[in-house]
Amino acid sequence: MRRLAVLLAPILWLSTARAAEVSFPLTVDYALLGRALRETLTADQTGDIVLWGTATGCRSLVLRDVAIDAAQERARIVARGRARVGFGFLRFCFAPLSWDGYLDSLATPEVGRDWQLRFRDLDSHLYDGQHRRTVVASRLWEVVKSRVEERFEAFHFDLAPPIDEASALIRASVAPERAEPVVAALRTLRPRAVTAQESGVRVEIAIDVPPEPPAVPTPEAPLGPEELQRWQAALESWDAFLVFVIKDLGIAGHDREVRSELFDLLLSSRHELLVALAGEPQPGVDPVRQLFLRSWDRLHDVVRRAALSGTLEGRALRYATFLAAGDALAAVDAAGPSLGLEISADGLRRLARLLEPEFTGDPLAYSEEPDPALRELFDFHEPSASPPLEPEPAAPPSAWWWPGPRDAHAAELPASDALAALVRRLDRWVPDDHELSVYRDTLDRLLDHVAAEARERNALDARVVPIFPHLVKTVAWQESCWRHFVRQNGKVTYLLSRTGDIGLMQVNRRVWRGFFDLRKLEWDVAYNGGVGAEILAQLLTRYGQKEADHQLDNAARATYSAYNGGPGAYRRYRLARVPRAQRAIDRAFFEKYRAMSAGQALDFVLCVEHWGRPAAT
Repeated sequence: MRRLAVLLAPILWLSTARAAEVSFPLTVDYALLGRALRETLTADQTGDIVLWGTATGCRSLVLRDVAIDAAQERARIVARGRARVGFGFLRFCFAPLSWDGYLDSLATPEVGRDWQLRFRDLDSHLYDGQHRRTVVASRLWEVVKSRVEERFEAFHFDLAPPIDEASALIRASVAPERAEPVVAALRTLRPRAVTAQESGVRVEIAIDVPPEPPAVPTPEAPLGPEELQRWQAALESWDAFLVFVIKDLGIAGHDREVRSELFDLLLSSRHELLVALAGEPQPGVDPVRQLFLRSWDRLHDVVRRAALSGTLEGRALRYATFLAAGDALAAVDAAGPSLGLEISADGLRRLARLLEPEFTGDPLAYSEEPDPALRELFDFHEPSASPPLEPEPAAPPSAWWWPGPRDAHAAELPASDALAALVRRLDRWVPDDHELSVYRDTLDRLLDHVAAEARERNALDARVVPIFPHLVKTVAWQESCWRHFVRQNGKVTYLLSRTGDIGLMQVNRRVWRGFFDLRKLEWDVAYNGGVGAEILAQLLTRYGQKEADHQLDNAARATYSAYNGGPGAYRRYRLARVPRAQRAIDRAFFEKYRAMSAGQALDFVLCVEHWGRPAAT
């Protein structure tokens, strides 16, 4: 037995040392194949394709509307056509057989080592206008079948460009000193299986990944300041890449469901980015790789759905190449972590330019400026800016000062003047203890204003209109205790959290980058409140209303869960398995929301202990 174990040991070692075969898919849409086939068969200006004879001659076969789809687990070439077979004499056609109907040809797709997709084993038939086989069609088909099938079998579609791009992306993702095993693996790329599926012809691409050597732990020093900056820049490059791809895909198509999924993907990825930035950087760990692998499958699925919906017409090959390259990188990285692949900025640029080869700028340019295209893509609205701050008007005679007109004067001032008075009073105001009640009432009026504007801009469903003002005010209570400005080192500044949440509504600068003006978020309390209300209106429509059927208040709870944790968290408030800290956040919000809805929030919105006592002296 011991001898047997000794004999088995080298066999076991050899089996584990063998390269592992990894595969990734390349799917070619039928619309793309159909267009390529029509170009190969050479359609004239009217769309007619003459496969035999002349279009008006005594012997002719003319096809039009050539397309490819799937049937009976094979590819199917379909076309409308007409044919005539007779004897020509002195420009006359005697005893002609005529046909007008449909051509249907089943074919098996195959891909050779030359990466050419071809159709083989054709099984073709002619049908009349009612898709029936007839004697005339059968006799005609005996004459023209070989000519038609020869043309179909001569067709080939070149898959080498997407495979070359996938190879180039993988090569660009490894350092030169570690490139040799990667290059060796890329030489083994080969087609493994070809199937005709509903979405297109799917080609499984195989590659042999070398075995992973035994890990030798080596301690690494903590990251220095410059390395930390590069680490953060790498994460920002990933966010810029994702925005570039999402805008390209969203603008190319007009499918609202696809755009909704893209919005969900963008916000979810940005919340994951916050988690990565809040964590401790690990030496030798590529932060972008983890975000890429978590997001890629979702992005892949959205692109495939967009292709199936027909929104990528004319750009299908670009997206097929993009998906193949990303799939290859993800598959090879997952199977061979020892290869040391990194999702570098150059690699992301290369992947992004597969979608827009003519783009002359940097697809990874990271900017905090507002992006009107991004806002328009997802139907977000720019909140009204605060009116210019002008000198405060004199108070009416015998009136004590109030933020905005008293009731007797309210009708005399337009809404813009009333808002200007509110903003003027709140600008850089950090209230002392004796001002808290006035501050509370002033901010309450501002929140009423921004909630009403957001409700009108977004045309909220009538069911949720009554809860929306309570939702806006409760979120401001939960997030900032109705504060926007604070004192630090004797100076007034805006409220800012460690993770980049700004002001009254604690709008995160990274999550909402491009949607809004960050400078205004910092110093304009009315704009900050308007942005928070706009976000809440959007999240309420997209996620909160899904939870409203059982109980209307659940819409508010779901909306806040999404506001706090991203789209994937909108059901968090009612799930059984939730981290304790997140459960506490959702419970605290709901307690505040119920108090706000019942009119019992009172002074608690300012989170001031011992409310009403004289200020300490």
